[in-house]
Amino acid sequence: MKRLVTISCLAAFMLSACAIGSGAGEGAGAGAGSGAVAAPADNQVVTVQAEVPKPAFKAGRFALQVESQPPQTFILSFDLTGGLPDGTLNIYNPLGLQMARLEWTATSAKLVQGSQVGYAANLESLVYQLTGTPLPTAALIDWLSGKPTPAEGWNVDVSEWHLRRLVLERVQPAPRTVLRIAFES
Repeated sequence: MKRLVTISCLAAFMLSACAIGSGAGEGAGAGAGSGAVAAPADNQVVTVQAEVPKPAFKAGRFALQVESQPPQTFILSFDLTGGLPDGTLNIYNPLGLQMARLEWTATSAKLVQGSQVGYAANLESLVYQLTGTPLPTAALIDWLSGKPTPAEGWNVDVSEWHLRRLVLERVQPAPRTVLRIAFES
């Protein structure tokens, strides 16, 4: 028991010595004021604070309704990495199984559905092939990233933003299209 107490006191002393620092080399020496950084002494703890960038990743669910003939409805979940000009959008069915993966750069776009791979000249062409309706892809990427970017012919409804939802409605050109996005927290 006496040995355990001695080891505990020794460990506490060593930890407190690491936290206190000796003060040597702080503000003194040849490099002071010149922008040079002195190497820390062996018994000093150096704390580095760096700003952690926000990850370029969003996830959630969306419902896309296109009032075409015949009407089309897509209810899916997604995760988005990146944005424009480069990014990846994974699309999942309601059971959580991956249905598609869109990958794009400034000069090309690729759709992967299982073992099938399709290519397009750009993301806008690929989205049109998938949905059968033109969508503003730059705004679409912003919308899926949680940014209520305005787009010509679209109403951007942020009244449910406190619930982490966006409702977007294309009023022109026809066909009327409604995109509802709910973001995961």
